[in-house]
Amino acid sequence: MSTGFSQENYPEVLKQKVTGVVILLDSAPRTWTSMEEINRRICRRLTSLGIPVVLVYAAALPAEIDQRMRDAGAQIEVVPYGKERYRFSRELGRIIKQYSISMAHVCFFDYFSFIPWIARLNGLQHIVYEELNSGMLKATSWKRKLLQLRTLLMSLPMNRVVAVSNFVKQDLIKRGIAADRIDVRYLAADEERFKPDPTARQEWASKYSLAPDELMLSSVTLLRPFKSPETLVETMAILKQRGVKARLFMAGDGYMLDDLKALTEKLNASDRIHWLGFWKDPVNLMQASDAFLLASVGEAGGFVLSEAMGCGTPIIGSRSGVISECVVEGETGLLATPKDGASFADAIEKFARDEQMRKAMRVNSRERMLANFTSDINVENTMRIYASLYS
Repeated sequence: MSTGFSQENYPEVLKQKVTGVVILLDSAPRTWTSMEEINRRICRRLTSLGIPVVLVYAAALPAEIDQRMRDAGAQIEVVPYGKERYRFSRELGRIIKQYSISMAHVCFFDYFSFIPWIARLNGLQHIVYEELNSGMLKATSWKRKLLQLRTLLMSLPMNRVVAVSNFVKQDLIKRGIAADRIDVRYLAADEERFKPDPTARQEWASKYSLAPDELMLSSVTLLRPFKSPETLVETMAILKQRGVKARLFMAGDGYMLDDLKALTEKLNASDRIHWLGFWKDPVNLMQASDAFLLASVGEAGGFVLSEAMGCGTPIIGSRSGVISECVVEGETGLLATPKDGASFADAIEKFARDEQMRKAMRVNSRERMLANFTSDINVENTMRIYASLYS
């Protein structure tokens, strides 16, 4: 499921070649996420090899996250990018000198940002860029060629490009990045935090008066167009018309929320959908759910997929992007036609009527996560990518 991870002697390579690593993050998390857990473990792994690590965030972290990263051995710096590119370059230069940095790992920035060039112009010769952004190349003709030229110029400083799915890799190739420069390394979750809990449903059933034979469905997502949350609203309205007992718990916020609530009212599905808003910790919700829904079109990576599988929760999602790479149809979940509420309703109805399939999918989902999508697997593959820069 990945490429370029054959460096079995990577600890020795890193100890001999790397004097320090800076991880540049165009993010500022509100709460502890699977991404933060991966970064914590990367810090712990590198510092165990005697390699200093600096995490550079776009804004100050909540105190708890800041402390957990420092406890893992990281130095924390806050340097926003935005319109302050000169300041960012100056501060990065200071960080490189202060901590003897020899390698940069760029995350969450667009691939056409100036960050790799800023790192190179500050003297770094080893730069890993990680593409986590969702979307698909739609440009054609001269616009496509212009985009490819821009990609070529902006990606020149990158030694390796990490794609968080084969879907992303193929899109990067279309944009003009050579296939042999790209490693596929999937996103992942902490298997100890995201694990099955057969008792989790009881609290939700009591609070929301769920019937024993009523499916509890959930989704944890930003309410943005490419996530296609309106498809799930339409799905629940169709299921209600068909008499399928199911309720959807939607965790997440975004500017679409008011319009989605209005659509829910219009389709007479208000009694089938609970809008939970921003949800600090999705573990218990996923553990309690019979199935996890994701209707995204062009999803790049999706931490929530690893998290749901870790909880032993089958996934019903769009046949699009990374979702169709993570879900083994008929074994760990079901796939539906993107942006098609009826197709999602068909899949959920099939799922509702087959108790044996649901039980098998719960077991299979957990096993698939443990085999392919744990944080430790992600970190080990990241270490091998780092070492490949020096081979």
